[in-house]
Amino acid sequence: MKTLDLDQKLDVKYAIPLWLRDEQIKLALEKVKGRIQPVHEPRTEPIAIAGFGPSLKYTWEKIRDCKFIMSCSGSHRFLIDRGLVPNWHVEVDPREHKIKLLGEPHPSVEYLIASTCHPKYFDHLDGFNVKLWHVFDPSEDGLRMLPPGEWAVTGGCDVGLRCLTLAGFLGFRDLQIFGLDGCAEAADGIRHAAEHPHGQINYSVCKYEGKDYFTTAGMLAAARSIFHELDQMPKVSATFHGNGLIQDMAKKYVPNHKANQKPLSNIVGFAKPELISSEYRNLNTRLHRDNLAYGVGGSRHAPTVLKLAQSISSQSILDYGCGKGLLAKALPFPIWEYDPAIPGKDLSPRAADLVVCTDVLEHIEPDKLVFVLNDIKRCARKIAYFVIHTGPSTKQLADGRNSHLIQQPAKWWKKTLRKFFEIPLNAIIEQAPLVHIVAGPRKDK
Repeated sequence: MKTLDLDQKLDVKYAIPLWLRDEQIKLALEKVKGRIQPVHEPRTEPIAIAGFGPSLKYTWEKIRDCKFIMSCSGSHRFLIDRGLVPNWHVEVDPREHKIKLLGEPHPSVEYLIASTCHPKYFDHLDGFNVKLWHVFDPSEDGLRMLPPGEWAVTGGCDVGLRCLTLAGFLGFRDLQIFGLDGCAEAADGIRHAAEHPHGQINYSVCKYEGKDYFTTAGMLAAARSIFHELDQMPKVSATFHGNGLIQDMAKKYVPNHKANQKPLSNIVGFAKPELISSEYRNLNTRLHRDNLAYGVGGSRHAPTVLKLAQSISSQSILDYGCGKGLLAKALPFPIWEYDPAIPGKDLSPRAADLVVCTDVLEHIEPDKLVFVLNDIKRCARKIAYFVIHTGPSTKQLADGRNSHLIQQPAKWWKKTLRKFFEIPLNAIIEQAPLVHIVAGPRKDK
């Protein structure tokens, strides 16, 4: 039998191809209307988190002592069959077999289902109380996939770990944990508390404190990660019930919250800010439709854009706030385009070496400007080129407002942009009422 060392690097792969995961996320966004929301007030009552490990068979009756219950994987059906109805059920696995493992949905359960889950899983829950959440992915593509205003939750490589962070996200501080074992009962024994759609598992042996545990690379990776996740939640305490590898590791666990002295390290949920309100998006879409001369100024900046592209030896260009796309038509090579008010060009943009943002910032809602500048900073790998109008526009929105929502002098714009970008003194040209600025993204300290 293969052996696994508790400290060795583990080769754990995602269950499905990433492109398929992304397609499932898109379908989930269309199917599900409900979204998870954080609870900021701490909940002092204990919550039972029920995994589906074999120790649940021997400890489940203690769950009755908890007012709140969160199930995951097959513990949903296991508990309901014994008269315990969870308040929440969590799933994150993207594969179809999880439908059989769930069993029949219950009308009293709120189902917290990750957007990565299989489309048929959501079909199975049609008509029940489903709240969607997203797996936090800090990569560029992961952040682009996250819809504005929706929550992504951190965690680890299995659903039990996600339950810990989701419980903290919902305000709970006292976690009573059942059935998170990190191992099977024996080499030929049962990995779960009851029948599982997966058949026989080929286990490896992991030695801990002189004792052998029968586990897999995935189970061991989760066992190692669980205490890292708890370290990210210094106000949360966890009590592990039953016998298993994780329970034995927990006996020697000493919380380490030093990492939480760093900014953002204690965050278990991340909400991508909205760059534009739905009302203002509709007003801009209407103005583009009703005024054919709105958003057509991009082509006059093409010569400058070409020179900037040549200066950095790159044709990787994003037109951020592209309007009717005349800059792209004026250039001799293809570029990326983004505009939240133009259908088909409204998806979160990819990063590029050069970001062009002309005749855009003065149109941004004032309370969204910080978010937009942060997003441009994310997109600009090397430089950003801004052209900003400092006075009023000749065009009006349908609600009567001037289409330039921000009318500030060049001095104000230079000060504002320097919070996000490095701007050399010779990279600013004032041609009232316009100001031209070439900038590089400011490195976070």
